[in-house]
Amino acid sequence: MMKKLSIWCRYGELGASSRLRFYQFVPALQAAGLEVDIHNFFPDSYLKQLYSGNGKSKAEFLAALHRRLRELAAVKDARPALVEYELLPFLPYCFERNFLKKRKYVLNFDDAVDLRYCKLPILNRKYPQLLEHASGIIVANSELFNRFSAYNGNILKLATVPPPEAAHDSFEKGDLLRIGWIGTPVTYQFLLEHAPILQAMYREHPFELLAIAKADLPPVPGVPTRNIDWSAEGEFAALKSCDIGIMPLTDTPFTRGKSAFKLIQYLRAGIPAIASAVGENLQVIREGETGFCAGDMETWLAAYKTLAAAERRRAMSSAIAGEAEKYSFERNADVMLDFIRQRLELEI
Repeated sequence: MMKKLSIWCRYGELGASSRLRFYQFVPALQAAGLEVDIHNFFPDSYLKQLYSGNGKSKAEFLAALHRRLRELAAVKDARPALVEYELLPFLPYCFERNFLKKRKYVLNFDDAVDLRYCKLPILNRKYPQLLEHASGIIVANSELFNRFSAYNGNILKLATVPPPEAAHDSFEKGDLLRIGWIGTPVTYQFLLEHAPILQAMYREHPFELLAIAKADLPPVPGVPTRNIDWSAEGEFAALKSCDIGIMPLTDTPFTRGKSAFKLIQYLRAGIPAIASAVGENLQVIREGETGFCAGDMETWLAAYKTLAAAERRRAMSSAIAGEAEKYSFERNADVMLDFIRQRLELEI
């Protein structure tokens, strides 16, 4: 039995997927008696440039690839690995095989990142090979669970959940109805794409849109928008100041494989949600009890008309609180620890 574990993330703690599915569990892993080393592929500077609208840096990518290769070469023992997606992005499986064949490894996914390689002849078999040879797979949603189960039966569905900390900051709650959205500058496009629906909602019943991502993002056209910078310390308080949370998505193969993390954040903040009827959203929302899934303009407006009534939101509060308990950090930590203990034969 091994007491060492290497974690290989895509990003540092600035990246939500890496922070929430890896970094936040490190203290629990260490408390269980494991010696943990954690490595991120991209530095925070890569994400900062991406979120500022300057695109992906090829120089940062090449530097990250060189650093990752050196870090892999430095691991001399057969300690098992917990891997976010893959070790070496945009390189074929053979480049990772020499490292992975010497150890047990578990892959962890929150998004359908495998789809980006489907039409690339050199890479379209990479994820099937990674999945087939893994000791276990952890996924954030049913779409990935169903698809990846065809390659490997040792699979666990584990939702992405917020950290256990309560709010550190306060955030003023105004008299006007407030609709909240939280995400990154990259996913802000989904709000902009749904501008006509949000405009119709505003005409039905005025509201302020609070977008928690980046303060200098453009407002949603035709809707009073307050953009604020995201912070780990302030996100929970900002969400609790809202009356309704929204998660609009376009329906694509990629979005069907996204986690429903925003909806879980809304549950934890105690607010009902309206979400596009896409992928995991349909699994997380209890229709009419914790929120509504919507498709076209008509169903979005119907859901909003219902939730615009304060008495309806109050009536849903107990169901929301009960559902939020299913997505506790403590429960996730216990389930993940048990899974990787078994699949990686760890001494914990």
